[in-house]
Amino acid sequence: MGNWLVTLLLPLAAWSGWWVAMRKEVRDLRKSKSREAYFEGLSFLLNDQTGQAIDVFLSMAEIDQQTFDNQLTLGTLFRKRGELDRALHLHQQLLDYPNATPLQRQSVAYELAEDCIQAGMYEQAKHLLESLRDEHFRLKDVLNTLYRLYERTADWQGAIKARELWQNSGFGDCRQQIAHYYCEIAQRALAQNETQAAHAAVVSALQIDARCGRAYLMRAQLAEQQGEYVSAIHSYQSIAEQALDFLPEILPFLMKAYQHIDREDEYLAWLEQKEAEQPFVRLTLALVHILEKRAPDAALQLLEKRLQTSANPLLLADYLRLHQSDDIRALYQTLGNVLTPKTVYQCNQCGFRQQRVIWHCPACHAWSSFRPVLELKLEQR
Repeated sequence: MGNWLVTLLLPLAAWSGWWVAMRKEVRDLRKSKSREAYFEGLSFLLNDQTGQAIDVFLSMAEIDQQTFDNQLTLGTLFRKRGELDRALHLHQQLLDYPNATPLQRQSVAYELAEDCIQAGMYEQAKHLLESLRDEHFRLKDVLNTLYRLYERTADWQGAIKARELWQNSGFGDCRQQIAHYYCEIAQRALAQNETQAAHAAVVSALQIDARCGRAYLMRAQLAEQQGEYVSAIHSYQSIAEQALDFLPEILPFLMKAYQHIDREDEYLAWLEQKEAEQPFVRLTLALVHILEKRAPDAALQLLEKRLQTSANPLLLADYLRLHQSDDIRALYQTLGNVLTPKTVYQCNQCGFRQQRVIWHCPACHAWSSFRPVLELKLEQR
């Protein structure tokens, strides 16, 4: 009886061992193929061969339907290829996958938010990113994506919160951007005739960034609306202290404020002091154009003095224009073409150019990056 049982069990044991070995071999083969496919897909991806990479990762998904990370990568590749419907569908399926770990679900939610942004589904993207922010998942990446989304949708309160959290998390100083967000809120309030709300937003902007020229400009404009011209003058002069490049832009407004209180002589004295402290070309020309109406000789002397240290063609052109000598005036007339200044505004981050002052670069999204550039233009007289 014992021999019969042993005879029966030996083949069964041998078959069981073979079956276990075969299963292990199949698993090892699958792992080996998966690794090979992964590196093949990665190679395609590094060489910008997105189509081939998608095919490889798709074959991996067919080998092992439970390969969660491969599916996640595949969805990201769909988005980069512009196949947003497929990316959204795949990432949504993964988000609903019941056996996903919390970390996997967060990773999928982040990729799904990126899909939604590209598809213009901004509210859905906000909801996903705000949840990830509250969970502190990849906080720096989430906040970086979130604040840009708030800017795109003009959600300035949301942008303020995102940048404050960025700052408080030690990722960098954002006071300049936050001040501009408050200025945007003030601009919106002014458009709705909500003067008090606009004033409060401007005050908040200056509390955040005491060097915000835009906030000083808005404060001056609000003061003028209320007939508070002395306050407006102080705000305009603050711009000169914080952003001297823009001083020529605000001089006409500053002069009008002085005229309202009959203090034009004080304006001229202040302008002469500023030009003496910082004699750059645009400021000198602005002062000359005022002096030539009051004291032409003083205007000419100023140009002569500046030309001794700066052989600028714009200063020279004004000097020739104002000179009383017949020979020099004749020379000016016979030039035919004279140099005239033309001001353009250029982003100091990316070089984007505009014909007027703007505060937010549409190309690189930098704030307060535009600076006036004085160009020389030949104009037929």
